Amino acid sequence: MSGKSTIFIAFAASAACSGAQAWEAVSPAAPAAPKPATVEVKANADTLRRNDTASRSVVTHEELVKYGDRSALDAMKRLPGVTVVDGTVRMRGLGSGYTQVLVDGERAPAGFSLEALAPESIERIEVIRAATAEFSTQSIAGTINIVLRKAVGKSAGELKLGAGGGEGGNRSRGIILGHSGKRGGMSHTVGANLARGAFPSTSMERETALAPGGALRELRETTSVYDRTFTAVNANARLSWALGGADSLSWQTFFNDGRSRGTEDNRSETLAGPSYPYPLMPAWFLIDSSSLRSELALARKREGGAKLDARLGWHASRSERSLARQGFQGGSMVLDNRDDSHIREKGFTSTGKYTVPLITDHAFAFGWDAGRSRYRQRNVRTDAALAGSIPFEFDNGFATTLERLAVYAQDEWDVRPGWSVYLGARWEGVRMHTTGEEFAPARSRYSVFSPLAQTVWKIPGTKGDQLRLALTRTYRAPPLSRLVQTLFYQTFNTEVSPDIVGNPALRPELATGLDAAWEHYFATGGLVSVSASSRAIRDFIRSTVRFDGTRWISAPVNQGDAQVRSLALEAKLPMKTLGRDWPLDLRANVSRNWSSVDAVPGPGNRLDRQPRWSANLGADYSGRQFSTGASFGFVSGGWTRTSDAQSMYGTATRDLELYALYKFSPLRMLRFTASNLLAPVRSGTSVYADARGLRESSDRSPGYRSWRLLYEQKFQAN
Repeated sequence: MSGKSTIFIAFAASAACSGAQAWEAVSPAAPAAPKPATVEVKANADTLRRNDTASRSVVTHEELVKYGDRSALDAMKRLPGVTVVDGTVRMRGLGSGYTQVLVDGERAPAGFSLEALAPESIERIEVIRAATAEFSTQSIAGTINIVLRKAVGKSAGELKLGAGGGEGGNRSRGIILGHSGKRGGMSHTVGANLARGAFPSTSMERETALAPGGALRELRETTSVYDRTFTAVNANARLSWALGGADSLSWQTFFNDGRSRGTEDNRSETLAGPSYPYPLMPAWFLIDSSSLRSELALARKREGGAKLDARLGWHASRSERSLARQGFQGGSMVLDNRDDSHIREKGFTSTGKYTVPLITDHAFAFGWDAGRSRYRQRNVRTDAALAGSIPFEFDNGFATTLERLAVYAQDEWDVRPGWSVYLGARWEGVRMHTTGEEFAPARSRYSVFSPLAQTVWKIPGTKGDQLRLALTRTYRAPPLSRLVQTLFYQTFNTEVSPDIVGNPALRPELATGLDAAWEHYFATGGLVSVSASSRAIRDFIRSTVRFDGTRWISAPVNQGDAQVRSLALEAKLPMKTLGRDWPLDLRANVSRNWSSVDAVPGPGNRLDRQPRWSANLGADYSGRQFSTGASFGFVSGGWTRTSDAQSMYGTATRDLELYALYKFSPLRMLRFTASNLLAPVRSGTSVYADARGLRESSDRSPGYRSWRLLYEQKFQAN
């Protein structure tokens, strides 16, 4: 392409002509997310939720830091309708690209880590169940928007010192600093977090192979001991200038870094079948990921009530992963290899939203989101030539230039008192150019058009009852790694651990959604909500595993349709709502999920290993000097069939945690947190069965209890 303007004009022309969706080839989707409407949370979060036509829940900064969590990932376990499974954030039990996670309304770069993000850096989290036009519609399950801290109206400082430990040798420590201030027309916020921890663990793995007749062919057990250290750093700086009237200019930069290093000690014992070639295999690994994002934002108020919000941003990220292994047999080294992965991404974005009051009782707005990014990935294997072994080496990589544009329009209409309607439409287009050493250069593009409608009706004659309904069209784009034709090798290639190759002909999954909810808001605070949703997905992407005569290979294909349904109950009940004047709040959210994939026979043909049940129950007591609370989370397990031949099993997770806070004064306090008090044993199994026989791999890991002590000191200007 000769320039950005040519690309963007071509996108807009394509949207106008197609009016729906156009495919020339296939490319990975980069979520295009414009800046959300700036909302200053002054009212109660439940009040904002009640009056918002869109189905949006807001979790405030105070709620996020209440339990003294080390990372944002830990705090997100308690969000309504959200579960965290194996480090993946899920809505309706779905992760893997079905749930969209944004930071300040934009896609997080490749090196961004929720584990390295401190809750103290977050102003609020928005949980959006039904898609709106102002965000990317790559959100079949929903959207979680993390809004970073902004400047406040008066000078204030904050210092937090934390230390923790636990069973199995777990230990952690950290420091959090923050300062906000305002002088004249200028305000600022700066904050930094440094955390370091050590997390040893152990696991037991058993691999079994049976012949077609059921006779035992192989049986091997492996005990692994891990010693991992993790360092997280994030820093946030924001400056804002008042330009006169309601106009303002702001600059914000955010840095996020996570570094993990550790060792493994793997010892295998062969109980049946041929001896394992590496009965003793030590390993060393490191993972370094970082991201930097900077942006300028302009807000201008025009005559007649019109308003323009525009942003220009730049981002860069990197990720380095290394794994070195050595294998020993009979005292001799028979394996010495190293795998390295290097990922780089950088680019810019331009987003904007123009709001204009054309008609009374209407809030009409349109906006754009454009960007260009460069993504590079290289994977290298080096294998020492040792006696009795054949070196297995490779060096592959690819580079992708991705250009995107999204335009949208929306209108929120107060039809009459107590009834409002939201109508929106969003068009997203992506162009991609990919080059690599193992395949010819490829150019591709796609576009998706999403009409959206939501409404809320406050039932006349009732106190606090209202109904919600939403119709949406959303999508899930194939991950970049599943589109590129580069082959990603596995060290130990089996049916349950195959090599992975991409498929450039993949199409995104498209979903038609229906959401409905009944909500009741109590006059004394609190709410009860019952909601149901359905998603009909076509062009479902699933992985197929085949044996090419030498190695097992997994490749994704579009095959058939899928259906997703969910039913959820949410309750927030202060005791005064129940007639007791106690400073105690009760909360609960319970979800029941169903899904099926047409191309996979049942039973258990669930989408993305979706758990059938999830729940979170909690109680919080707030006294003048002493506060405490407890939270219990549950995510069901069970068998999931992922293909004709492969099934996977995971145990249920149960997480009990509590906190206690003592205030020495309004500015000094001490917080104690205890996590994973039930310490459940976690296990998982993967089974592959075909005409060749059956191979099963299962693992089992104990849980560890942990605790954290956090001293908090606030500073205020005189």
